[in-house]
Amino acid sequence: MSSLISKSPQTRKRPLQQLVQDRLAKRKAGGDGDGWSDPAKAIQTPRILCIDDDPEICRTLEMRLSGYQAEVLVAFFGTQGFWEAITDRPDLILMDVSMPSGDGRFVLESLRNNQATERIPVIVLTGMRDPDLRAEMLALGADSFLHKPIHFDVLLSEMQSYVELSKRPE
Repeated sequence: MSSLISKSPQTRKRPLQQLVQDRLAKRKAGGDGDGWSDPAKAIQTPRILCIDDDPEICRTLEMRLSGYQAEVLVAFFGTQGFWEAITDRPDLILMDVSMPSGDGRFVLESLRNNQATERIPVIVLTGMRDPDLRAEMLALGADSFLHKPIHFDVLLSEMQSYVELSKRPE
């Protein structure tokens, strides 16, 4: 098995922080060929990041939004979602509160305290029934707060408050 692991500097993976810095530098220099620097594409195809430890929530969102011009990005852990938000710059974030590796409170605070993500709208989705949680999350910077289970029409309406979701042509 040791033959599969290379110790040479050329093949060693760069730290995540370096990858993020490189990606952001490419953006500032005019994009990296994937459409990030094209404002028309950003308007036509909103990027929605779903941060939820329940894969079923993310899969359902992807399935329900497949009929719309939207790109769904997925993260299953809080810290993963934070890094996805920094590197991919979604137009909207849907986020659970209770997650491993960075709960929703921590992630929301981190998003709001980061210049790259502070203005991205965040809709909090939770199954928690704590009566003070809504006020707490809104005070931390959430733009909206919905309880699970969520009817898709309600979620879609809430999402359209922040991004334009057009039906895909048939």
